[in-house]
Amino acid sequence: MPSYAVYLLLNNSAFKINEKIGWLIYALVFLNTCLLPVFATLLLKKFGLVSSMQINQQMERTRPYLISFVFFVSTWWLLSKAPLPLIVAQLMLGASIAILCTGIINLKIKISAHMVGIGGATGSFLVVGLTSFQDLSIYIIAGIIIAGLLGWARLQLNAHKPLEVYLGFLLGVVCQLIAGLIS
Repeated sequence: MPSYAVYLLLNNSAFKINEKIGWLIYALVFLNTCLLPVFATLLLKKFGLVSSMQINQQMERTRPYLISFVFFVSTWWLLSKAPLPLIVAQLMLGASIAILCTGIINLKIKISAHMVGIGGATGSFLVVGLTSFQDLSIYIIAGIIIAGLLGWARLQLNAHKPLEVYLGFLLGVVCQLIAGLIS
C-alpha cells in the first residue's frame, strides 16, 4: 500500500486524524504488507517451497502471492472497521485486489509485481487527488517517471517481457481506481 499517499490523506486538514491513530495505521500497514509477507517468504524458503527470496521462478510465486493476499485483505478489513476516512480502506482494498489479480495472472504469465506496485502507488495518488480535490499531479508524474525507469530496469535485467511490464503497471493503476472510486 502506498504509504505516502495515505500520509498525504491523513494529514489533509479535511480529515482530522489523531496523530497516535495515524502512527498505528502506518504500523499496521507496514507489519501486514511488508514484514509479515517477508517473514512468510523466509519460512517458505526454509521449508524448500521457494528457491530464493527473489522468487524468480514463476510457479514458485503462487504461495507468496496467496499469503500476501491474506495479509492484505485482513489489513483492509481492519482499516474498514476503524474510524478513518473511507478512502484509507479503499486504497488497501485496491492493493488487495491487485495482489489477488497478480497471483491469478501469474498462473499464465510472469507479470511484473514491481510494476504492479508502482502502478498501485501511482493509482493511489490519482485516487487521493481525485477524491480529496488536491493537486497531486507532481506525485502522479513522478510515479510515471519512476515506473518508466523501473520497467526499463526489469527489461534490461531480462526479468520480464514488455507485455509483463506494461500489464503490471496497468493492473496496479486500475485496481486502485476501481477500489478508490467505489463510493
